[in-house]
Amino acid sequence: MEGIIKVLKEGFGFIKTEGQAGDVFFHAKNLVGTDFDSLQEGQTVSFEIGEGNNGKQQALNVQLV
Repeated sequence: MEGIIKVLKEGFGFIKTEGQAGDVFFHAKNLVGTDFDSLQEGQTVSFEIGEGNNGKQQALNVQLV
């Protein structure tokens, strides 16, 4: 799945995707091949949807496209 980084906060952010209601949460620990500090809002990323520690849906294996 692909989306665009909508918001970045301290160690986490949200990805906007087409065809999905709401934004998808991601945590810095789920990044692959990039450092959180190098991310910018508006960048395109690929990811998988999975379940976080709290049982809620989140983005896993987040990578820059």
